Amino acid sequence: MTSRDAFLRVFPGVMVAMFLAAADQTILASALPTIASSLGGLADLSWVIVGYLIAATVAAPLYGHLGDRFGRRRMLLGALALFTVASAACALAQTLLALIIARTVQGLGGGGLMTLAQALIGEHVSPRERGRFSGYFATVFALASTSGPILGAYLTEHVSWRAVFAINLPLGLLAATLALRMPHAAPPQRERFQPDIVGAMLFCSATVAFLFTLSSAGHRFAWTSPFAFLLLGGAVAGYALLAIWERRAAEPVIPVRFLAVPAIARSDAVVVCFAAALFSTVLYLPLYLQLGRGLRIGQSGMLLLPITLSAVATSTVVGQLITRTGRVKVFPQVGLGLATLAFSSLAASIAIAPTTVLLVMTALVGVGLGMVMPPTQVSVQLAAGRESLGAATASISLSRSIGGALGVALTGSVLFAALGDAALSALLRELIEGGGAAIGRLSAQQRGLLAAHLDAAYRIVFAILALITTVGALLASTVPKPDWDRRA
Repeated sequence: MTSRDAFLRVFPGVMVAMFLAAADQTILASALPTIASSLGGLADLSWVIVGYLIAATVAAPLYGHLGDRFGRRRMLLGALALFTVASAACALAQTLLALIIARTVQGLGGGGLMTLAQALIGEHVSPRERGRFSGYFATVFALASTSGPILGAYLTEHVSWRAVFAINLPLGLLAATLALRMPHAAPPQRERFQPDIVGAMLFCSATVAFLFTLSSAGHRFAWTSPFAFLLLGGAVAGYALLAIWERRAAEPVIPVRFLAVPAIARSDAVVVCFAAALFSTVLYLPLYLQLGRGLRIGQSGMLLLPITLSAVATSTVVGQLITRTGRVKVFPQVGLGLATLAFSSLAASIAIAPTTVLLVMTALVGVGLGMVMPPTQVSVQLAAGRESLGAATASISLSRSIGGALGVALTGSVLFAALGDAALSALLRELIEGGGAAIGRLSAQQRGLLAAHLDAAYRIVFAILALITTVGALLASTVPKPDWDRRA
C-alpha cells in the first residue's frame, strides 16, 4: 500500500479513534468542579481520571495480543463499541461512584483504541514511512490531550458536564464507520488465545494501591502512617508476584520479554517520563491560572493553546525528519532536555513572571515533549518486528498510561500537601465549587495568601517535572540506534 493509500484508507479511522481516547483522558480537567457540585465527593474526584488511566493501562496489552490473534481492525471496532456504550453510562450517571465505575469501563475501551490505532499504522505502512505517520499520530495525541480541557470547558459552560461524555456517541459512530473502510489483513497468528486474567488482576491491584498512596498520602493520611506502609507493601508484593507470574503466562498482560530488549525497555521508560510531564502540565496548569492568576475557566482552557500548537508542530516536523534522515535517537534527548530547561525556568520564576512569560515557557515545554513520541514509537516497532508488532506497540500505550497516572497522582499529592493548611483548604474548596464568582468575592488579604501558597506549591511541582524530564533525557541517550534493515 502506498503512503497516499494508507493515509486515505487507514489514517482517518485511526485518527478519530485516537482522538477519542486521548481527549477523554484530559477533557474532564475543566469539568471536574461542576461535577463536584452536581454529584458531590470533591476529595474523590481525581479517581474519575485515575480510574480511566488504570483501566486503559490494563487494557492496552490485552488488546495488543487480541489484535495479533484475531485481527486489529476487528478488535478496534469492539473497543469503539465498549468505549461508546460506557460514555453513554457516564453521561447518565447519578452518583459519583456510578461515574467512576462507568469511567473505568470507558478506560477499558480507550486503552484498546490507542494500542490498535498505532498497530494498524504499523500493519499497513512500511518501516521507513512510519516516521511520518508516527508524527501524525503524535500530532493527534498532543492536540487531543491538550484541547480536551478547552472542549470540556466549553461544553460544561454552555451545555452541561454530561455533554462532555455524550459527545463521544456521534464521534464513536464516525470512527466505526471510518474503521470499516480500512483494508482487512489476516491476523499473523491464529493459535488459541489464553487471556492473562491473573496477571491483569495482579497489575491492577498493585497499581491501584500504589497510586492511591501517591494521591492520598500527605492529606488523607501521613506518609509514615501504618496504612501508608500497608498500601505500599501490598503494591510491592503485588508487583513481585506479577513479575513471577508473567514469566510463566502464555500470553502475559505485561510484555516482560520486551524488558530484555534494550531499545524497547528504554524507549518505554522514556515514554513514562514524557507522559508524566504532559498529563501533569495539562491537568494542573489550568487550575493555577484560575486560582493563582484569577482567570476564568474558559480563559485558562484557551491558554493551553501555546503548549498544544507547539507540540503539534514539533511532532509533525520530527516525523518528517525521521522519514527523510533515518535519525531517531537525537530527538528525545534534545526534546526532553528542552522541557527540563522550561520546567526549571517555571519553577524559578513562577511567583514573579507575567502570565505571558509563563505561556512562553509552556510553549517550550510543548516543543520539547513534541519531539518524543515519533522516534520512540519507531524504535519500539523496529526492535519488535512484525510478529510482535501489536504487543510491542501496546507497551508504548502501557507506558504512556502508567506515566500519566503516576504524574497526575504524584503532582496532585504534592499540591494537596503544600496546600494542606485547614483555612486554605476550606478557601480552595469554596473557590473550586463557586468558580469565578467566588474568586471575585475574596479580600485582598485572602488573595495574597492564596497566591503565595499556590506559587510555593507549583514551584515544587515544576521542579519535580524538571527532574522527571531530566531522567527521561538521560534514558533517551541510552536507547540503541534502530536497525532499518530489520523487517517490521
